[in-house]
Amino acid sequence: MEFGRHISKGIWGLADKTLPVVYGIGFVWLVIRVLPEEEFGNFILTQEIFLIISGLATAFALQPLLKFCSEENPSLAGTVSAALILNFGFIVFASFVVLACSAPAGQLLHSQALTTLMMLVPAMLGASFFRTFALTLLQARFLVAQVFWTDAVHFLGAPALIWAASHAHIFSSAMDLVIINLISLTASSLAGLWFARQMLRVRIHPSRGDLVRVWDYGKYSLGGVVSSLFATKADSFILSAFTGPGQVGVYNSAKVFVRIFEMASQVVQMFILPAASKLSSLGEDASLKAVTEKAILFLTLGLVPVSILLLAFPELLVDILYGGRYQDAVPILRWFSLLTLAVPLAAVGSNVLMGLGYARLSFILGLQILAVSIAAFLVCIPPWGALGAGIGYVVGGFITALLTARLVDRYIPLRFSAILRRTRDVDTFLRKHLRQTFNDLRAPKS
Repeated sequence: MEFGRHISKGIWGLADKTLPVVYGIGFVWLVIRVLPEEEFGNFILTQEIFLIISGLATAFALQPLLKFCSEENPSLAGTVSAALILNFGFIVFASFVVLACSAPAGQLLHSQALTTLMMLVPAMLGASFFRTFALTLLQARFLVAQVFWTDAVHFLGAPALIWAASHAHIFSSAMDLVIINLISLTASSLAGLWFARQMLRVRIHPSRGDLVRVWDYGKYSLGGVVSSLFATKADSFILSAFTGPGQVGVYNSAKVFVRIFEMASQVVQMFILPAASKLSSLGEDASLKAVTEKAILFLTLGLVPVSILLLAFPELLVDILYGGRYQDAVPILRWFSLLTLAVPLAAVGSNVLMGLGYARLSFILGLQILAVSIAAFLVCIPPWGALGAGIGYVVGGFITALLTARLVDRYIPLRFSAILRRTRDVDTFLRKHLRQTFNDLRAPKS
């Protein structure tokens, strides 16, 4: 599989995963600078609950859909139907759990407002249901432009609605922000359904074989994602349990910048998981090894400027973005700069494992990561508060990378020297496409 052959799709993929960054910038200017720390912290806790459930549902029903629809000659109608049923069942069950736990959660996390906000989480899950389903189908067919436009409806629509609400003087609380997200997620679901309409071949009664196939893969991928989700989301809940939602607001003013690393990981998932599935099914081990090494190196080099910015200029970033607020975020940003050394290996490696079909190994790996990450948060948060949450996040990221690399090495030899030798591919890639761009600029226009 030639890496450069998919450059145009890669540009669309990069554009798509830039959308959360644009959303994050709008979030900084329109939300974090405006809402009181308590309101911001309450929204973060609500959003994290929504994201955890969405992530678990995706792992359980939609990752199997992505894998099986990426392979040669899949039984599309049966797989789509089985995934739709399991995804719906998971969302309904999770919604009842959220409603039952809303009051205890508000007490545990020192926020009575959270109890009311959690009542809207099932509505958010319903609003995003067809959005996530359609995005999975589009991704499986590498229809990245359509993925971009589906995401754009939400990630650009929500900031636009916040801006309009602010100018109409009807935006002042976490509840207002949740309602705006309900509107943008619903619109994104409608757009996704339109783009994926040709692939939505649904049977009323999928075969037992299709249900079992999706279930068997999904139960292990669910276990694998449990770890990463709780390892990356537990920080806000543990922090709130010890300090309240105010410190959650401070911590997440810095964690907004982690969206850049999350964006990079999601770009990797868009290509590596389906590519690994396809190359593995064709027995092209050498090509898969080359793609893995190139992806790790390309992603690392791409994130180096981010590290430099967070390490050298955190005070400037905080002053510009928050207008003098959230000065306690400065040391947290310096810690986050170290993630460049861990994210590429963890992101590429975990998607390669899933593409190879080793969902059970991902499940075991996830449990190990979860235990270590929670331990890091529990050790670091009580003495250092928001800064301790940042330290724990970074420690968990490095342990994730090391454990993932050890597992991948069993099936695809990973050597630091081999990855570094791919710098020649980077040089060739840049020369080729810079030359092409230069020639296009020089070409006479008709």
